Amino acid sequence: MQPSPVALPEMLDARERRAALQRALLERYRLPLVCLSMNIPGAIKRTPCIRLLFDEGLRRFDALGFPLRRRLVLDAATGCEAFLAVHADAGALKAAAVRLEEGFPAARLLDFDVLLPGGEKLSRGEPRRCLLCDRPAAECARSRNHGLAALVQKTQALLHDFAAALLAQDARDALLAELYATPKPGLVDGNNSGAHDDMDLPLFEASAEALLPYFRQAVLHGLSRGGMAALRRAGRAAEEAMFAATRGVNTHKGMVYSMGLLLSGMGRALAEGGDAVAHAAALAREDAEAMLLRARSAPDTNGARVLAAYGARGAQGEAAAGFPHALLALERISFYRAQNAGNPAALALCDLMAVVEDTNLLHRGGPAGLAFAQAAAARIGRLPMEEREAALLALDGEMIARRLSPGGSADLLALGLLLGAWAERSGPLLD
Repeated sequence: MQPSPVALPEMLDARERRAALQRALLERYRLPLVCLSMNIPGAIKRTPCIRLLFDEGLRRFDALGFPLRRRLVLDAATGCEAFLAVHADAGALKAAAVRLEEGFPAARLLDFDVLLPGGEKLSRGEPRRCLLCDRPAAECARSRNHGLAALVQKTQALLHDFAAALLAQDARDALLAELYATPKPGLVDGNNSGAHDDMDLPLFEASAEALLPYFRQAVLHGLSRGGMAALRRAGRAAEEAMFAATRGVNTHKGMVYSMGLLLSGMGRALAEGGDAVAHAAALAREDAEAMLLRARSAPDTNGARVLAAYGARGAQGEAAAGFPHALLALERISFYRAQNAGNPAALALCDLMAVVEDTNLLHRGGPAGLAFAQAAAARIGRLPMEEREAALLALDGEMIARRLSPGGSADLLALGLLLGAWAERSGPLLD
């Protein structure tokens, strides 16, 4: 999606087409018509962030459960529009639409109109408020109280804050979806704490919540096209917040790095187009080799010691290479969902365990521990799908007995879940 300025004649033509389409839909269905468009000042009416907000407004309307007879969605340079013929009372529709427009800060940019079958437009009662001074917007527009540049800047800030909050929630939800996937051999899940005496579900839940502000910050970092040094500074503060929430237990340190990169890549894709994973990998490559060299020469963490001993490059190597195993996780999750498998995330984890050079397994069990886990996962992956969950349960007991935990594979599963959420959102955003 390449944003481009729209001239006044184009906007006037779009307004005429909209009115003609509304008349045709009202005449055909003889039902109240809900029309969603966007209040966007300035000459650019269509960007990925605008479409992201538009889609969220439409999703929230759908969630209200009103029965639809017809849905039509248009996505043009003059703006995103939706037309919904609805079997419902027009007054109830308008009241619900006003609540949506006031539901969160950026929702003020949503414009829900409700038209009666005869073509009359229902009033919203209380007038819309100005984005800058909270007076009635119509008054400020007539008197030109505010310059266009200030309105455009405020609109962009609302859109960026909305995008950051939405994608941060996707990241937090991906962490929780990975956590709740069960069974996960050797890992904390709904059955047990795996090979971890100091971890449980509530601890991981608290950790995921503590990282939410950082995830939002990472998206904004990408939207502003920031570099790796700034993201690392934010990541260090996020690690401190995580350790404070977990009383010093390392639950998600790898996710601070990897998810921060992917979220920044998503923000950059929203800002300028392109592939989010490629943006994230390019950012990682700004300092990955230097950081790996430093870790190898002076190993002071478990990951650094594994790198020095076995050459396993871990999360930094995965990111610099373009997240190949995170993309594999996405592919396997999608495959199992398409097969209507009962436990797509756990099955995808097994596939990852079979091929990933998991640094957590190397740390805990050395090459022999890694080889055991990979061979066991590969055997399970060859079983009929309906037999794999029971085999994973059995492997869980073996991994716990051996004190083995495939934490690197679990991180990649969470990244795959995040990429799945991004894929669902980004189709219309970046076309």
